[in-house]
Amino acid sequence: MDRPEPGLVKWSANAAVDSFVHINLQHRVVQLYEPTGHAHKRRFDYAKLSRHDDFPPLTTYDWSPADPELLAVGTSSGIVNLLRIDDNSNAYAEIGLKMARTCQAVAFNTTGLLAVGLDRVRMDQSLQVWDVNRLSASGYQMKGFPHDAASHVEPRTRLEPSVSVSSLKFFEDRPQTLVAGIKGQGLRVHDLRDATSVVTFQTKCNNNLAIDYADQNYFASSALDHPGVMIWDRRVTSRPLASHTYMQAVEEDELPWGGALRLNQVIETNSDLLLAEGKHSLIRSLRYCRDRRGLLAALSPTGQLKVLETNREVQPSGSVPQGGPELLQVQRSHEMDVSYRDSSRRSDRIVSFDWMTLGSPVLRPRLLVLRANGNFDVLEQPSRASDYVFNFVPWQPPHRGLQEDAPYQDVMQFEPAQSAEIMGTFLAEQALSEVPIFGSDRRHVEEQLQSALKYKSAVSTTVEQVDEMATPLPASFRNAESVAQKLRALRMYIREDQGASQAEDGAAASSHHKTKQLESGPNDISLASNSLGSCREIHEGLLSSLVAVRGLPREAQSVVDYTMLHRAKEKYLFDAAVNRNVVSDDPWKRFVWDWVADAEHAAEDGGMLIGNMDLSFLGVHAIWANDLGRTPSTRLAPGSAVPDASQWERAIGQYCKKHRLPKFDGVSTKKPFHRQLCLEICGWGDPQQHDPNGSDRGTDAEYPTAIHTMVASRALFRGDTKQAIQILKKASSAHPELLFVSLALQLTGRGGKQAAKEQLEIDDAVASKTDPYLRAISSLIATGDWSAIANQRSLPLADRAVAAIRNFDDEQLTSWLSDQVSLAKEEGDIEGIVLAGINDDMVDIFARYVQKFHDVQTATLVLSTCHPRYMDDVRCRAWRNAGTGCRR
Repeated sequence: MDRPEPGLVKWSANAAVDSFVHINLQHRVVQLYEPTGHAHKRRFDYAKLSRHDDFPPLTTYDWSPADPELLAVGTSSGIVNLLRIDDNSNAYAEIGLKMARTCQAVAFNTTGLLAVGLDRVRMDQSLQVWDVNRLSASGYQMKGFPHDAASHVEPRTRLEPSVSVSSLKFFEDRPQTLVAGIKGQGLRVHDLRDATSVVTFQTKCNNNLAIDYADQNYFASSALDHPGVMIWDRRVTSRPLASHTYMQAVEEDELPWGGALRLNQVIETNSDLLLAEGKHSLIRSLRYCRDRRGLLAALSPTGQLKVLETNREVQPSGSVPQGGPELLQVQRSHEMDVSYRDSSRRSDRIVSFDWMTLGSPVLRPRLLVLRANGNFDVLEQPSRASDYVFNFVPWQPPHRGLQEDAPYQDVMQFEPAQSAEIMGTFLAEQALSEVPIFGSDRRHVEEQLQSALKYKSAVSTTVEQVDEMATPLPASFRNAESVAQKLRALRMYIREDQGASQAEDGAAASSHHKTKQLESGPNDISLASNSLGSCREIHEGLLSSLVAVRGLPREAQSVVDYTMLHRAKEKYLFDAAVNRNVVSDDPWKRFVWDWVADAEHAAEDGGMLIGNMDLSFLGVHAIWANDLGRTPSTRLAPGSAVPDASQWERAIGQYCKKHRLPKFDGVSTKKPFHRQLCLEICGWGDPQQHDPNGSDRGTDAEYPTAIHTMVASRALFRGDTKQAIQILKKASSAHPELLFVSLALQLTGRGGKQAAKEQLEIDDAVASKTDPYLRAISSLIATGDWSAIANQRSLPLADRAVAAIRNFDDEQLTSWLSDQVSLAKEEGDIEGIVLAGINDDMVDIFARYVQKFHDVQTATLVLSTCHPRYMDDVRCRAWRNAGTGCRR
């Protein structure tokens, strides 16, 4: 068996005796304690009764239920010591063996028998039973044992020759019957009155035997090298008695014969601490609760203590033959203490435990645990009554009192006459939570319960937030007139509340940091990340900031939880211009709606009907790849065939001439008209064009540096180096550092690659870690490599697409566009609308986006412009139905 430090604890197996022992393995001391009052998580009262010093190093032990003064200790030499632990006498008696070998298990029964399980040796039995009744203190009115105590121990039975017995347990309802774990063979149930009456269970789980005190047909066992548990039914005597359901589980589910429940993994095994601590077994001990049927607890070497609530599987009436085995199922499981996961709290981990015997069914079951620091604690099984009360709190939408500003996440209100009855279980538990249950001050539990339920006056129950932020909500939140303003105010509130401490949780800190980068940036008309991180990462940080934060005041939490409903009330529907204002707190959603608005404008009056094709709402990648989607017929005139590449080029050429699109003057290409149209599509949703100040943002030198670098970069990406230089020169009057950038651009334009190399030092001087546009310009000055710009993910995707379309050859552009669309699908990046358009690829992008952020509302509204007219996808209908349900 494992030897946890600082020792072992065990509660008395005699239900009439309120006491427990602590075995200190370091100092080889047994101490007997008595609980004297309260026993709950906040308080445990106990007193020491006696002490027994200097027992030999043990390998196993058990405490007699019939004679509470006797403790049996097995040793590696094969000697079993019977310790008297109640009178401070240090008395002991030895039971010697014919052939010495390791004692691996000892077990008392309720009539004074002691079974001893031994390691394998030839020519001798490994299961030996002794009668120790004559050593009982009741027979000797004296301290300690008689001088000839060893002669009072009588051999009774010897069984199991030439095997290794690893575990033993007696059945209390059948004191002459025991179950033994046989190493390498399985489990055997012996009736000591009949040596031929043996029931065998084939299994490798032959350790940590535990019998359910409340239903002794069931017993559990585990293996040393496996994290699972097997529960057995001793009633498996013959197959004719087994039900059809049981036989089906044995034959089809590979349940071992005799098994009632197989659990393949009860404790965690992916822990570094387990590798360090689990030298002997993955499950250290199993214990059944005496007061509740089917309540099993398992302890791992790392200190993980898990409780399983098991019960019989529900069977059709009359389907279980009388006396036949029955299957079990796990109804609930509980992690009793999560401190084992914290490596900094190793001294608090649980090293031993046992169930306390309470003697009352109305008290919650409790566990006595010993921690690595030597402290005793009491853990209570999680309350079902609390769960019952929480069901009266509307945690999930819809909140019916939203329109009336009723309290959010509060307990439902009942009529006064009904409150006491409805909350009865909760009131009973509250009344018993602080009652002494041991010692002279113990209160009669039933009387206390009746007293608590005697008065059926109105019951007041409230929900309190234990981690609510102390800082009051700002006036900007309370004065906000739209949900976008409220969300912006909340993000600012969170940043100010947590800015000094930076959330301890790594993910929350990262999300908080990304939100801070976004909202503190000066460039409010760009999707650029204002950092070296990608735009997608910053957007995810923005969306996650309100979800990840804990302790928001209820008024604020209501806004976060019902954002979709608030937006719907502000007419977040099918008008792109209105929608961009409704979601103005999110620049990425605002960009999507600006793109949709421009695409709708382009498609007005058949503007995107080209030849026999309808190219409405298609993105750059779809145009470049001549892709009409998975159902091309929806975009073709009736009876038309899918056009080939030459027909595409002619049709797009006609469109470019009709709309007088700027002639393409970039890299050599076989598809110049495609590139012209793609550049036009890249301009849809341009924040500069949709911003109230428009492109004039770059004309005032007093604007922040990021504004000027953004406008200059976009001119540079579109091939207008001269305009970019002029913008930077003009801005240098207020921002002198931009003068070096404009000079470097001039030299690059005049001297080509040689001059660019000479400007490398200038690039290092002006490269910015917070302005991605300035970083892009300096990178281009230093290297002249447009692929670096196209792959700089801190820039908006539309700007990167412009750089790629103008400077990549046909093959390189095809590959780049395909990669970017795949990446947008993988990450759920809605900025990918500029490449995908509103087609099947955009559905894939929104699928990942909805999976991450659950915003079915935006997905439904954006895709409704083309679904079901141009495409038919079941996900679109599912999101529409989900969004409708949220608004009801």
